[in-house]
Amino acid sequence: MWMSVQAVLAQKLVDLWSSLYPGMLLMVAACSAISLFSSQACNPGKVWWRNRGLVVDVCYWLTLQCIAPYLRMGLLIAIATLAMAFASPAEIDAYVRNGRGPVSGLSFWSQAAFYLLASDFLLYWIHRIFHGASLWRYHAIHHSAEDVDWTTAYRFHPINICFGTYMVDVIMLYMGVAPAVLLFLVPFQTMTALFVHANLNWTLGPLKYVLATPVFHRWHHTMPDEGGNSNFASTFAMWDLLFGTFHMPVGRLPARYGVDDPQFPAGFLKQLAYPFAGRDAPVGAALSAYPGEVDAGSPTRICADK
Repeated sequence: MWMSVQAVLAQKLVDLWSSLYPGMLLMVAACSAISLFSSQACNPGKVWWRNRGLVVDVCYWLTLQCIAPYLRMGLLIAIATLAMAFASPAEIDAYVRNGRGPVSGLSFWSQAAFYLLASDFLLYWIHRIFHGASLWRYHAIHHSAEDVDWTTAYRFHPINICFGTYMVDVIMLYMGVAPAVLLFLVPFQTMTALFVHANLNWTLGPLKYVLATPVFHRWHHTMPDEGGNSNFASTFAMWDLLFGTFHMPVGRLPARYGVDDPQFPAGFLKQLAYPFAGRDAPVGAALSAYPGEVDAGSPTRICADK
Protein backbone atom coordinates (compact mmCIF):
# COMPACT_ATOMS: atom_id res chain seq x y z
CA MET A 1 0.00 0.00 0.00
CA TRP A 2 2.71 2.47 1.00
CA MET A 3 4.64 1.73 -2.20
CA SER A 4 1.50 2.83 -4.01
CA VAL A 5 1.35 6.07 -2.01
CA GLN A 6 5.02 6.74 -2.69
CA ALA A 7 4.60 6.11 -6.39
CA VAL A 8 1.64 8.50 -6.62
CA LEU A 9 3.48 11.19 -4.63
CA ALA A 10 6.68 10.80 -6.65
CA GLN A 11 4.87 11.17 -9.97
CA LYS A 12 2.86 14.18 -8.80
CA LEU A 13 5.95 15.95 -7.45
CA VAL A 14 7.89 15.28 -10.66
CA ASP A 15 4.99 16.80 -12.59
CA LEU A 16 5.08 19.79 -10.23
CA TRP A 17 8.79 20.37 -10.85
CA SER A 18 8.39 20.26 -14.61
CA SER A 19 5.58 22.86 -14.56
CA LEU A 20 6.78 25.13 -11.74
CA TYR A 21 10.33 26.20 -12.52
CA PRO A 22 10.06 26.97 -16.26
CA GLY A 23 7.10 29.26 -15.60
CA MET A 24 8.80 30.83 -12.60
CA LEU A 25 11.97 31.59 -14.58
CA LEU A 26 9.91 33.06 -17.42
CA MET A 27 8.02 35.31 -14.97
CA VAL A 28 11.27 36.51 -13.35
CA ALA A 29 12.87 37.23 -16.73
CA ALA A 30 9.82 39.10 -18.02
CA CYS A 31 9.35 41.23 -14.89
CA SER A 32 13.08 42.00 -14.72
CA ALA A 33 13.23 43.07 -18.35
CA ILE A 34 10.09 45.21 -18.22
CA SER A 35 11.16 46.97 -15.00
CA LEU A 36 14.33 48.18 -16.73
CA PHE A 37 12.12 50.67 -18.59
CA SER A 38 11.58 53.68 -16.31
CA SER A 39 8.09 54.13 -17.75
CA GLN A 40 7.11 50.69 -16.40
CA ALA A 41 9.03 50.56 -13.10
CA CYS A 42 7.36 51.58 -9.87
CA ASN A 43 10.73 52.66 -8.51
CA PRO A 44 12.99 53.45 -11.51
CA GLY A 45 16.64 52.61 -11.13
CA LYS A 46 15.95 49.81 -8.65
CA VAL A 47 16.93 46.39 -10.01
CA TRP A 48 16.69 43.18 -8.04
CA TRP A 49 20.34 42.19 -8.45
CA ARG A 50 21.34 45.34 -6.53
CA ASN A 51 18.78 44.96 -3.72
CA ARG A 52 20.23 45.70 -0.29
CA GLY A 53 18.70 42.52 1.07
CA LEU A 54 19.41 40.22 -1.86
CA VAL A 55 21.78 37.93 0.07
CA VAL A 56 19.15 37.47 2.80
CA ASP A 57 16.45 36.77 0.19
CA VAL A 58 18.69 34.15 -1.42
CA CYS A 59 19.19 32.51 1.99
CA TYR A 60 15.42 32.30 2.47
CA TRP A 61 15.03 30.84 -1.00
CA LEU A 62 17.75 28.23 -0.60
CA THR A 63 16.78 27.08 2.89
CA LEU A 64 12.99 27.45 2.91
CA GLN A 65 11.29 28.33 -0.34
CA CYS A 66 13.31 26.28 -2.83
CA ILE A 67 11.92 23.07 -1.35
CA ALA A 68 8.67 24.56 -0.03
CA PRO A 69 6.38 23.49 -2.92
CA TYR A 70 7.60 19.90 -2.63
CA LEU A 71 7.62 19.83 1.16
CA ARG A 72 4.21 21.47 1.26
CA MET A 73 2.51 19.13 -1.16
CA GLY A 74 4.42 16.02 -0.14
CA LEU A 75 3.63 16.41 3.55
CA LEU A 76 0.02 17.40 2.99
CA ILE A 77 -0.74 14.47 0.73
CA ALA A 78 1.15 12.07 3.00
CA ILE A 79 -0.78 13.31 6.06
CA ALA A 80 -4.05 13.03 4.20
CA THR A 81 -3.31 9.46 3.09
CA LEU A 82 -2.51 8.44 6.68
CA ALA A 83 -6.24 8.51 7.26
CA MET A 84 -6.57 5.97 4.42
CA ALA A 85 -4.12 3.41 5.79
CA PHE A 86 -6.22 0.50 4.58
CA ALA A 87 -7.23 1.97 1.22
CA SER A 88 -6.47 0.14 -1.96
CA PRO A 89 -4.12 1.63 -4.59
CA ALA A 90 -7.15 2.47 -6.72
CA GLU A 91 -8.79 4.34 -3.82
CA ILE A 92 -5.58 6.27 -3.15
CA ASP A 93 -5.34 7.29 -6.79
CA ALA A 94 -9.02 8.32 -6.77
CA TYR A 95 -8.42 10.42 -3.66
CA VAL A 96 -5.47 12.24 -5.23
CA ARG A 97 -7.51 12.92 -8.38
CA ASN A 98 -10.92 13.71 -6.84
CA GLY A 99 -10.46 14.46 -3.14
CA ARG A 100 -12.69 13.35 -0.30
CA GLY A 101 -15.03 15.74 1.51
CA PRO A 102 -17.90 18.23 0.97
CA VAL A 103 -16.63 19.63 -2.34
CA SER A 104 -15.09 16.45 -3.76
CA GLY A 105 -18.15 15.94 -5.98
CA LEU A 106 -17.34 19.09 -7.94
CA SER A 107 -15.47 18.96 -11.23
CA PHE A 108 -11.72 19.61 -11.36
CA TRP A 109 -12.18 23.20 -12.56
CA SER A 110 -14.94 23.91 -10.05
CA GLN A 111 -12.68 22.68 -7.28
CA ALA A 112 -9.89 24.89 -8.60
CA ALA A 113 -12.19 27.94 -8.56
CA PHE A 114 -13.40 27.06 -5.06
CA TYR A 115 -9.82 26.69 -3.84
CA LEU A 116 -8.68 30.01 -5.31
CA LEU A 117 -11.55 31.97 -3.76
CA ALA A 118 -11.82 30.16 -0.42
CA SER A 119 -8.09 29.93 0.25
CA ASP A 120 -7.53 33.59 -0.64
CA PHE A 121 -10.39 34.59 1.67
CA LEU A 122 -8.83 32.63 4.54
CA LEU A 123 -5.35 33.98 3.78
CA TYR A 124 -6.73 37.54 3.81
CA TRP A 125 -7.87 37.15 7.42
CA ILE A 126 -4.77 35.22 8.46
CA HIS A 127 -2.66 38.00 6.96
CA ARG A 128 -4.55 40.60 9.02
CA ILE A 129 -4.06 38.53 12.16
CA PHE A 130 -0.31 38.38 11.47
CA HIS A 131 -0.35 42.18 11.43
CA GLY A 132 -1.68 42.19 14.98
CA ALA A 133 0.36 42.47 18.16
CA SER A 134 0.70 38.72 18.84
CA LEU A 135 2.11 37.57 15.49
CA TRP A 136 3.57 40.69 13.90
CA ARG A 137 7.15 39.80 14.84
CA TYR A 138 6.95 36.70 12.61
CA HIS A 139 5.42 38.58 9.69
CA ALA A 140 7.78 41.55 10.10
CA ILE A 141 10.43 39.38 8.45
CA HIS A 142 8.58 39.70 5.15
CA HIS A 143 8.12 43.44 5.58
CA SER A 144 11.76 44.05 6.47
CA ALA A 145 12.80 44.31 2.82
CA GLU A 146 13.76 47.91 2.04
CA ASP A 147 14.00 47.19 -1.69
CA VAL A 148 10.88 45.30 -2.77
CA ASP A 149 11.16 43.09 -5.84
CA TRP A 150 10.31 39.53 -6.84
CA THR A 151 12.99 38.17 -4.48
CA THR A 152 10.98 39.58 -1.54
CA ALA A 153 8.30 36.96 -2.24
CA TYR A 154 10.57 34.33 -0.64
CA ARG A 155 11.30 36.24 2.58
CA PHE A 156 9.03 34.54 5.15
CA HIS A 157 9.57 33.17 8.63
CA PRO A 158 8.78 29.40 8.85
CA ILE A 159 6.06 30.09 11.44
CA ASN A 160 4.38 32.47 8.99
CA ILE A 161 4.48 29.80 6.27
CA CYS A 162 3.16 27.01 8.51
CA PHE A 163 0.23 29.02 9.85
CA GLY A 164 -0.46 30.61 6.48
CA THR A 165 -0.44 28.62 3.25
CA TYR A 166 0.25 25.24 4.89
CA MET A 167 -2.66 25.53 7.33
CA VAL A 168 -5.02 26.76 4.62
CA ASP A 169 -4.06 23.85 2.36
CA VAL A 170 -4.86 21.38 5.16
CA ILE A 171 -8.28 22.99 5.52
CA MET A 172 -8.85 22.81 1.77
CA LEU A 173 -7.89 19.12 1.65
CA TYR A 174 -10.35 18.28 4.40
CA MET A 175 -13.00 20.33 2.61
CA GLY A 176 -12.59 17.88 -0.23
CA VAL A 177 -10.36 19.72 -2.68
CA ALA A 178 -8.33 17.10 -4.54
CA PRO A 179 -4.55 17.04 -3.97
CA ALA A 180 -4.24 17.09 -7.77
CA VAL A 181 -5.97 20.50 -7.80
CA LEU A 182 -3.57 21.89 -5.20
CA LEU A 183 -0.60 20.59 -7.16
CA PHE A 184 -1.98 22.03 -10.38
CA LEU A 185 -2.31 25.50 -8.82
CA VAL A 186 1.16 25.69 -7.22
CA PRO A 187 2.79 27.23 -10.34
CA PHE A 188 -0.02 29.80 -10.60
CA GLN A 189 0.36 30.75 -6.93
CA THR A 190 4.13 31.01 -7.26
CA MET A 191 3.97 33.22 -10.33
CA THR A 192 1.28 35.40 -8.75
CA ALA A 193 3.52 35.97 -5.72
CA LEU A 194 6.44 36.91 -7.98
CA PHE A 195 4.25 39.23 -10.05
CA VAL A 196 2.76 41.25 -7.17
CA HIS A 197 6.24 41.83 -5.69
CA ALA A 198 7.78 42.86 -9.02
CA ASN A 199 9.04 46.43 -9.43
CA LEU A 200 6.28 47.42 -11.84
CA ASN A 201 3.89 50.39 -11.78
CA TRP A 202 0.99 48.34 -13.12
CA THR A 203 -2.46 48.74 -11.58
CA LEU A 204 -4.38 46.97 -14.39
CA GLY A 205 -6.93 49.79 -14.58
CA PRO A 206 -10.39 48.83 -13.29
CA LEU A 207 -9.17 45.28 -12.58
CA LYS A 208 -7.31 46.72 -9.58
CA TYR A 209 -10.58 46.40 -7.65
CA VAL A 210 -10.63 42.65 -8.30
CA LEU A 211 -7.05 41.43 -8.63
CA ALA A 212 -3.89 42.10 -6.63
CA THR A 213 -1.35 44.03 -8.69
CA PRO A 214 2.27 45.14 -8.15
CA VAL A 215 1.25 48.67 -7.06
CA PHE A 216 -1.52 47.28 -4.82
CA HIS A 217 0.94 45.05 -2.96
CA ARG A 218 3.77 47.57 -2.86
CA TRP A 219 1.52 49.92 -0.88
CA HIS A 220 1.19 47.09 1.62
CA HIS A 221 4.98 47.08 2.06
CA THR A 222 5.11 50.77 3.01
CA MET A 223 5.06 52.10 6.58
CA PRO A 224 1.79 51.68 8.52
CA ASP A 225 0.89 55.36 8.23
CA GLU A 226 1.45 55.34 4.46
CA GLY A 227 -0.47 52.21 3.46
CA GLY A 228 1.08 49.28 5.29
CA ASN A 229 -2.18 48.74 7.19
CA SER A 230 -3.96 47.92 3.94
CA ASN A 231 -4.10 45.61 0.90
CA PHE A 232 -3.90 42.25 2.69
CA ALA A 233 -5.21 40.05 -0.13
CA SER A 234 -2.78 37.74 -1.92
CA THR A 235 -4.70 37.29 -5.18
CA PHE A 236 -8.09 39.01 -5.09
CA ALA A 237 -8.09 42.69 -4.11
CA MET A 238 -11.87 42.53 -3.84
CA TRP A 239 -11.51 41.23 -0.25
CA ASP A 240 -9.83 44.48 0.74
CA LEU A 241 -12.48 46.47 -1.08
CA LEU A 242 -15.21 44.49 0.67
CA PHE A 243 -13.72 44.75 4.17
CA GLY A 244 -12.51 48.35 4.04
CA THR A 245 -8.76 47.83 3.74
CA PHE A 246 -8.30 48.78 0.07
CA HIS A 247 -5.70 51.53 -0.48
CA MET A 248 -4.72 52.68 -3.97
CA PRO A 249 -4.19 56.48 -4.07
CA VAL A 250 -4.92 57.71 -7.58
CA GLY A 251 -1.89 59.03 -9.44
CA ARG A 252 0.66 58.14 -6.77
CA LEU A 253 3.15 55.33 -6.26
CA PRO A 254 4.85 54.05 -3.10
CA ALA A 255 8.59 54.63 -2.70
CA ARG A 256 9.64 53.76 0.86
CA TYR A 257 9.48 50.26 2.28
CA GLY A 258 10.52 48.33 5.37
CA VAL A 259 9.62 48.08 9.06
CA ASP A 260 9.46 50.84 11.64
CA ASP A 261 12.12 49.32 13.88
CA PRO A 262 15.70 50.67 13.70
CA GLN A 263 16.95 47.62 15.64
CA PHE A 264 15.55 45.10 13.17
CA PRO A 265 18.36 42.62 12.31
CA ALA A 266 19.72 42.52 8.79
CA GLY A 267 21.18 39.00 8.84
CA PHE A 268 19.31 35.82 7.92
CA LEU A 269 19.90 33.85 11.14
CA LYS A 270 19.23 36.86 13.35
CA GLN A 271 15.95 37.43 11.52
CA LEU A 272 14.89 33.84 12.17
CA ALA A 273 15.58 34.39 15.88
CA TYR A 274 14.00 37.87 15.95
CA PRO A 275 10.44 36.79 16.92
CA PHE A 276 11.82 35.00 19.99
CA ALA A 277 14.13 37.78 21.15
CA GLY A 278 11.64 39.08 23.72
CA ARG A 279 11.89 42.76 22.81
CA ASP A 280 8.93 45.03 22.28
CA ALA A 281 8.61 46.01 18.64
CA PRO A 282 6.21 48.28 16.74
CA VAL A 283 3.10 46.45 15.59
CA GLY A 284 2.56 46.32 11.85
CA ALA A 285 -1.16 46.99 11.96
CA ALA A 286 -3.86 46.61 14.55
CA LEU A 287 -6.93 44.80 13.25
CA SER A 288 -9.04 47.90 13.87
CA ALA A 289 -6.64 50.28 12.13
CA TYR A 290 -7.32 51.36 8.59
CA PRO A 291 -5.15 53.62 6.46
CA GLY A 292 -6.16 57.11 5.57
CA GLU A 293 -4.90 59.11 2.66
CA VAL A 294 -1.14 59.44 2.38
CA ASP A 295 0.16 62.76 3.69
CA ALA A 296 1.29 65.27 1.15
CA GLY A 297 4.80 64.98 2.50
CA SER A 298 5.02 61.19 2.18
CA PRO A 299 7.60 59.91 -0.28
CA THR A 300 5.53 58.93 -3.29
CA ARG A 301 5.76 59.20 -7.04
CA ILE A 302 3.23 60.61 -9.46
CA CYS A 303 1.98 58.14 -12.01
CA ALA A 304 -0.67 57.53 -14.60
CA ASP A 305 -3.12 54.73 -13.89
CA LYS A 306 -2.05 51.66 -15.88
